[in-house]
Amino acid sequence: MENLFSILLTAHIIVGSLSLVVFWIPVFVKKGGDIHAKIGKIYVILMWMVVLSAFVLSILNVIRGRFIVAGFLGFLSLLTAQPLWYGMVILKHKKSISDKVRKIQKALNYSIFISGLGLILWSVLLSIQGEAILLLIFGILGVVSTFGNIFNNHAVEKSWLEEHIEGLVGTGIAAYTAFFAFGASTLMGGIFTGSLIAIPWILPTIIGTFIIKRMKRKMGLKKVKAKNPRRTATLTTVE
Repeated sequence: MENLFSILLTAHIIVGSLSLVVFWIPVFVKKGGDIHAKIGKIYVILMWMVVLSAFVLSILNVIRGRFIVAGFLGFLSLLTAQPLWYGMVILKHKKSISDKVRKIQKALNYSIFISGLGLILWSVLLSIQGEAILLLIFGILGVVSTFGNIFNNHAVEKSWLEEHIEGLVGTGIAAYTAFFAFGASTLMGGIFTGSLIAIPWILPTIIGTFIIKRMKRKMGLKKVKAKNPRRTATLTTVE
């Protein structure tokens, strides 16, 4: 069991590290070009390997009695899988997304939101100390990332391109947040101490949000009036 765990953990770290590097290539190369498409597919494959290995590691940690780490990894695999799956589904179907896909997306959002609330409550019960801080950080990330999709009655209609960008960059945010959450205290312990340790955990979200806005602006995405009065008054389109 321990040998299997060590092998899988090593593979998870290696593949995860590769995905962190590969992530930046589709971000900076010409969108829609051969390099973007080919490297993008490699990134998606690497991320699915990260998600699946994280899920199996979660199960193995339950067996080993490390319940906090198991809960964190299980939630992280769900948090990453949702935008990874939808970001590619929307790319494939574009405007012809079926009701079935929308229902799956809604179910995943509810699962992340409820699980995120559970992690926050769990961390509070553990006095938000030690590994429980990870539960709090990712619980908040899960709740915040899905709150608007679930409770916003004036949902903003978005183009397939915008949803693709948000989904794939969202996987990078989750991956980098996980990397810093696990490695910040070791790699940056001398720089970020005490309450400052939260900085590298929050930084991926800030950078990722900037990347999303920059890509939208560069690709000509803008807001226009929506025709459906039952929706919000803005609709994202591509010029």
